[in-house]
Amino acid sequence: MPGEQLINPSTSRLSLYATTFMVGVVVISLGPLLDSITKDLGIPLAQAGLIAVGFAVGMLVGVLALNFLFAGVPAKWALVGATCVQTIGLAASAVLAQGLGSLFAAYFFVGLGCVFLNSLPGMWVSSQIKVGTHRAMTIQLIYFAVGMAVTPIFIGVALGQGVTWRWVYGVEAVVSALLAVLIAALPMSNIEGRKNLTYGRLRDVMSFGPALFWAVVAASVVYIGAEFILNVWLAKFEIDVFAVSKTVASIAVALFWAGMIVGRIAVTSLTKRFPASRLLMVGMAVMAFFAAGVALSNSAPLSMVMAFFAGVGASGGFPLILGFSGKFPAWHAGVVFSAVVLAGAVGRIVFPYLVGPVGQVAGFRVAMGMAFVLAAACSLLALFLHRISGEDDAGEAVAVHAAARPAASGEGEAAG
Repeated sequence: MPGEQLINPSTSRLSLYATTFMVGVVVISLGPLLDSITKDLGIPLAQAGLIAVGFAVGMLVGVLALNFLFAGVPAKWALVGATCVQTIGLAASAVLAQGLGSLFAAYFFVGLGCVFLNSLPGMWVSSQIKVGTHRAMTIQLIYFAVGMAVTPIFIGVALGQGVTWRWVYGVEAVVSALLAVLIAALPMSNIEGRKNLTYGRLRDVMSFGPALFWAVVAASVVYIGAEFILNVWLAKFEIDVFAVSKTVASIAVALFWAGMIVGRIAVTSLTKRFPASRLLMVGMAVMAFFAAGVALSNSAPLSMVMAFFAGVGASGGFPLILGFSGKFPAWHAGVVFSAVVLAGAVGRIVFPYLVGPVGQVAGFRVAMGMAFVLAAACSLLALFLHRISGEDDAGEAVAVHAAARPAASGEGEAAG
C-alpha cells in the first residue's frame, strides 16, 4: 500500500503485542470457568470438553478462511474485523448461552475471530524477520503467556467474590471491543505478497521442504494437544481430585503459565546459543515429566508445583515450532505458519475433548496423563526436526533450501 514503508516496525509490533495478549486472555478463560459453567448449565463431565471443541472448530474454519478467502485483506483490517467477530462471540456466551448447544455455537464464533488474532501477528513475524525468527516469535508469544498467566488469577478472585462466569465473558467482550478500536487507530505495516491460497500455491509450499512441513505440522498437533489438556482441565482437576475452591484451582492454571513466562524469557536467550530443535526436545521432555507429576500428585500444593515446572518445560514449545516457518521463503512462511495453527486446532479439538470420556471411564488422573504422552511424542519429533531442518549444532540455523537465502537477506534485526 502507498506509504506503508514509512511505518515504523515497532509501531506495528505494538498492535501485535496487544493482540497477542488478548488472545491469551480469551484462550485461557474456559479452564478456570469450566467448573462453574458445567454446574450452572448441567453439562456432564463426559460432554464438558465439547465447549473447547466449539472454540477449536471455529479456529479450524477461521484459519482456512484466513488463507483461502481473506489473504488479500490488509492485516490491520483483518484484525479489526476478527476482533469484532470475537467480541460478538464473547457477548453471546455471556448473554445468550442457555445450554451446551448454544454455548458451543457462541464459542465457535469466539474461536473464529480469535484464530485471526492468533495467526496474523506470527505470520507478520515469520514473513518479515528471517534472521532470529525463533527469538522474535518467542518474544511475541511472551505477551500471550502473560495474558494466560494473569487471567486465571483475576477470574479466580472474581469467582471467589461471587461474580458469575457470564459477567467474566461480558467484561472480556468489552475489552475485545476496545482492542478493535486500538488496532484501527494505530498504523500497521502489511504482510506483503499474501494471496488467497490455491491448490497450486499450497503444492509449491509443501514441495519446498515436505519433510520439514509435515514434521512441524505433527509437532503442532501433539504439542497443542498436551498444552490444552492442562489449559482446559487443570482447574477442574484440582477441584474434583483435591476438593479445592475455584479461586485456589485458578492459581494452578496461573502457575502453569507463570512457568511459561519464566521459560520463554530463558528461551529467548538460549535460541542464540542452541538449535531450536534441541531446545524443543529438552523442553518437551521436561513438560512430559512434570505433566505426569501433575496427574500423579497426592496433594494440591504438589500438583501446583508440578504444573509450574510443566509450564517451564512447555514454554518454548509453540514459538519454537512456529519459528520453523521462517525457514520457508517469502509468502511461503505465512502459509506454513497457518498450517501449524491449523494443526494446532486439530490438537485442540481431539485431545481436550478425550479427557472427558477417558476421565469418566478410567479416572481423571489417567485422562490428565495423556498430556505426558503427547509431550513425550513432541520431544521425539524434535529429534527428527533436528535432522531435517538444516540447523547446525552451534545454534545457527542454515537454510533448508538455497532459495531461502535471497528471501532472508536484509531483514534480520527487526526482531528487536
